[in-house]
Amino acid sequence: MNKVTIIIPTKNEEESLKVLLSEINKLEFKNIICETIIVDANSTDGTLKIAKQYQCKIIVEKEKKGYGSAIIEGINNSNSKYAVILDGDGSKNPNYIYDLFMAIEKRNDDFVFASRYGKDSGSKDDTLLTHFGNRIFTNLGKLMFKIKINDILHTFFICKIEIFKKIKFKYNDFSFCSELPILVAKLKIPHSEVPTHERKRIAGKVKVNSFIDGFIILKSMINLFFNKN
Repeated sequence: MNKVTIIIPTKNEEESLKVLLSEINKLEFKNIICETIIVDANSTDGTLKIAKQYQCKIIVEKEKKGYGSAIIEGINNSNSKYAVILDGDGSKNPNYIYDLFMAIEKRNDDFVFASRYGKDSGSKDDTLLTHFGNRIFTNLGKLMFKIKINDILHTFFICKIEIFKKIKFKYNDFSFCSELPILVAKLKIPHSEVPTHERKRIAGKVKVNSFIDGFIILKSMINLFFNKN
């Protein structure tokens, strides 16, 4: 039996998290045991109360460190073989966990990324602006770093925790989204992708600013390109 840790970064996601955790509780896998870790950025609503009701392991980041930091912190506090990343807004459908698991097991990869772009995939959460931006950054990633996957900003993946912990990340903020597949490609870590459909967020407010976060990601990609270490 394989153990998979589901990591969910949260920030005031009370309404969405209740639905998402209920969905996770209903999942039935023949050969997977799942645990859930909530990494919370000091939510001021009932997010933590919901997490406790579903008996999740909870990590509260006292300082404002960022989205990447939450994922790293969650994985570092897991002793499972695999980790899967979901978002507290519910846009990443937990029903795909088994598809990701079967892919990483059968292909003997260290990472398998979910993709919103390509055959048999899509997104109901994308706006015209975010779709355009995601495609630009993915194509830049392919041009600059020889990345093979088709969606470098969709932080929905499964990984072998042992391998993840060996990667030295530079960024703790939203830049982590692009840094992860860039480093996986640069380090020649075995990886692949599976097609998925992204849902609309269940409730709550969008935390990402397309222009500000887009500029931050672009800056980090340029820094990673010129950093040959």
